[in-house]
Amino acid sequence: MLWIEEKTSDEGVKSLSTELRISELLSHLLQVRGLTNAKEAELYLNPKLAHLADPFDLPKLEESVLRITQAIEEKEPILIVGDYDVDGITSTVILKKTFNELKVDASYVIPRRKYEGYGLTSEILARGLKMGDFKLVIALDCGTNSVQEAVELKNLGLDLIIVDHHQAKGELPTHSIILNPHLQKDQGEPWRQMCTAGLVFKLIHGLIKHLREKGNTLAMKLSPKESLALAALGTISDMVPLNKENRILARFGLKHLRKNPGIGLKALMDEAKFNFSYDLESEDVSFKLAPRINACGRLNSPETASQLLLSNDFENSRALARKMDDFNEKRKGIENLLTKDALNQAELKFLKLPAAIVFGKGEAWNPGVVGIVAGKMASALRKPCIVLAYDDGLYRGSGRGVDGVDLVQALSSCKELLQHWGGHPAAVGLSVEQKNLKDFTDTFMQSISSLFPESGKEQSLTIDATITLDNLQPEILSELSQLGPFGQLNPDPILALKKVKLAQAPRKVGDGKHFQFLIRHDNNSVSGIAWKMGENVPPHDKLLDLAFRLKWNRWNNQNNIQMILLDWKISTD
Repeated sequence: MLWIEEKTSDEGVKSLSTELRISELLSHLLQVRGLTNAKEAELYLNPKLAHLADPFDLPKLEESVLRITQAIEEKEPILIVGDYDVDGITSTVILKKTFNELKVDASYVIPRRKYEGYGLTSEILARGLKMGDFKLVIALDCGTNSVQEAVELKNLGLDLIIVDHHQAKGELPTHSIILNPHLQKDQGEPWRQMCTAGLVFKLIHGLIKHLREKGNTLAMKLSPKESLALAALGTISDMVPLNKENRILARFGLKHLRKNPGIGLKALMDEAKFNFSYDLESEDVSFKLAPRINACGRLNSPETASQLLLSNDFENSRALARKMDDFNEKRKGIENLLTKDALNQAELKFLKLPAAIVFGKGEAWNPGVVGIVAGKMASALRKPCIVLAYDDGLYRGSGRGVDGVDLVQALSSCKELLQHWGGHPAAVGLSVEQKNLKDFTDTFMQSISSLFPESGKEQSLTIDATITLDNLQPEILSELSQLGPFGQLNPDPILALKKVKLAQAPRKVGDGKHFQFLIRHDNNSVSGIAWKMGENVPPHDKLLDLAFRLKWNRWNNQNNIQMILLDWKISTD
């Protein structure tokens, strides 16, 4: 793997370090992130909720607020249509909770993916509209491409508000209010890359603000801060860039998640064995909460997650949390079988091509977990991958990309062969008729090859900073944490040590899949773990260059720094 080391100006590093009274290492890492101006760097290190832009800066937000206000004042029942992933579920719960506090007659419905498909479909509307005599429908995390469904609602005399962040594929729904930042030209707005949970946070902020100005006494008692934990949960889980306003929501939302998660989330966090003694990190959401919530939607029971997040009853929440944990265990078992099968097929059919498409056969291919399998395959094969599950003449599935590949652009070249498709550059959903599968596979492969010829080249690793053994102290992690929360476009810094020796031979663990290692310096020991590198163990009697991330290893009430190894090389002169 090629290592690319970030370079900065020594003079600039020292100047920023002096002005902000921070270490030169932190100053260097800020400059690597493009923060060379002291004022910008200070705002980055110390963000505040007050730094969030006025919600009414978002196009169509004021129009949305006015229509919702009309529904409140005229006591019109409202139907919320969400989505079955974490972003969709948290968005739904944020809005439903806000409406509950405002005494609004609001119902919600979330698609059962196996029977009703994704998003604002005729099937989900048929079920939802039976729940009341609605005048307004609010679609969350879906709807941007639901042209026909918008017409259906219009013909029924219903208004439609769409709050979404998916890319438009062509014609937009008419007779509706669409709050979607991607429908306007990118001008670097701070909320540009928000997921739907973030957009809904902005929406309720604007709604509460407007209702307060109108003298609504219930709005006077309500604060959008109460939704920060859910907004952070949706933002981190949906893997949107953790910069600008997304980073502010994630940072403060994680604090609220630890201190005031609410009864439902607290029960789920207890089930996931959270340690509330320490500050929460993005990984706590990504690896503990998000999989449990997503498992409900993947196994066709998204209401289990929404009921938990809305619950005010402790015993009920505990029962729902246990049920979600069972769903997650079942999901992992199905996912492991599918991943093994899919990788075997991919190695046989697509390994030498710049993209892999895998289709499943039989009941073992559960359509609810194909997105996870596609992600694992993309990571393992280092190629964009699509995994499709067969059901009654139709292949439905998901695709996951790699750096430098825009799957939406690639699929647009194949749209004539697809029944449904959409998503983000790094993650898409699609369905294709059985008769078109081969043509789609060939066209997609050609599209990847022509649009992204560099995608199959040797992988590189960007080293943010090279440190010395003297730096390996707990204080370094306290410094690095100021750059968080970490996620898309704001990753954990990758550090390097040069010309070091391991204290002893590495020890293989996990049936030989991983290995542990140790470094000693001046009576100080730092341990490390190398995940999935059991077949690439370094020698302990040679000088090595190590590339790694630093994390806290919290075990048995002890708090130590730990190296997470990413790559190693024999040192050269």
